[in-house]
Amino acid sequence: MENVNCDLCGADDPVSIIDRVDRFTGEEFQLATCSHCGLIYLPIRPTADELANFYPDEYEAYYLLGDRSDSQQWHLRRALTRQLKLVQSFNPDQGNLLDVGCATGNFMKIARENGWQVLGIEPIEKAAQLARENYQLEVITGSLSTAQLPESTFDVITMWDVLEHLPSPKQAFQKSLEILKPGGICVFSIPNLASFDRYIFGKYWIGWDPPRHFHLFSAQTLQQLVAMTGFQIEAKKCILGGKGTFLLSLDLMIQQGKFRPGTKKIYPLLSAILWPYRQLSYLLTRGPIITYVLRKPLS
Repeated sequence: MENVNCDLCGADDPVSIIDRVDRFTGEEFQLATCSHCGLIYLPIRPTADELANFYPDEYEAYYLLGDRSDSQQWHLRRALTRQLKLVQSFNPDQGNLLDVGCATGNFMKIARENGWQVLGIEPIEKAAQLARENYQLEVITGSLSTAQLPESTFDVITMWDVLEHLPSPKQAFQKSLEILKPGGICVFSIPNLASFDRYIFGKYWIGWDPPRHFHLFSAQTLQQLVAMTGFQIEAKKCILGGKGTFLLSLDLMIQQGKFRPGTKKIYPLLSAILWPYRQLSYLLTRGPIITYVLRKPLS
């Protein structure tokens, strides 16, 4: 484990806010708020060498489209297509797209099918290898900060549920600004601290998820990060993720709380009943995942 300062302001003055048990290993971690800038982060976290131990094979992001039932594949493709449509609404001409934290390459596959030239970066070799072997995608094993990429190369950089996992979001944005073409966009999604789910589930909210989530951003701390790295915010909206994240949070309540395991039997019915709740949360930008679109200035 390593001790780290706040990535946003550099201060070493964390104030503990919540203790959580890792849902895979059972180890306990403490999330804190920086008393200087308000960023929520993990002041004691796994080192780069230890990180793979906390991303087991059953981690949700490590699936392939072919691993799921026909119905599940349809829903997953629909979600991935919705992400791509958002990207294309801000950058309609297919060009070079870099997917940071691409996992097994599902989004890259959909983007390539729609005419994009794609490249991925993934820190966990097992996931990167699945993308190469199953989809024949080009994926760099490593991080955005260490990848050797030329300046002004990409039209779009995507980070789907990735920024909170990065050792330094500030460095990631600085590197993204360098390798984007002038006028290019960075599209990313993060846990929404203002979501209804956070208040419903409290400490069982999946958005906390230490030690995989190193940082959690409020609207205010995210604006600070954007301002100091030179991007401009084009849009923020909730477009998806409400169903899966709600059920993951419910899983934590069942596993670590006071609910009986039999509760999982009602998941399909519960999901259908909660459809209006999800749509309302998206409309009010109170969904559990919020997506931002940033643009690099033309000059």
